[in-house]
Amino acid sequence: MNITNMGQVQASVQELLSLRLKHLHSAVDPEPGNTPPHQRCGTTTTLSGYTEWVGDTHLPISLGWDWCIQAHAHRAQWQRDELPRTNIQLVNEQGHPLHWEDNLRVLATWVDAQNWQHAVANAVSAAEH
Repeated sequence: MNITNMGQVQASVQELLSLRLKHLHSAVDPEPGNTPPHQRCGTTTTLSGYTEWVGDTHLPISLGWDWCIQAHAHRAQWQRDELPRTNIQLVNEQGHPLHWEDNLRVLATWVDAQNWQHAVANAVSAAEH
């Protein structure tokens, strides 16, 4: 991995796969709308927020994404919402940077394979108390 003069950390897919992230911050988005709480009771709601993580390396790696909780039959599932925000720029085997949209899609797939939900749930729960 190396850092460019624009602050992007260039990494190969192999380096990405060995990257370890540390949870930095998570929060819940404010509830939209002006409906009084007594009128919202029993209605469908969406809980969403954001999370930021940093690399456990000597380079300043940052990766963040929005999340939401989706209700499924008899359970709720935390999932990433939209593409992540980052300073990680993946490079191909020839060392050429991926197009930014492709870069974000690969990183989104990588995020989806990580076990981040528990850390975010704990952070959000701690912030509420």
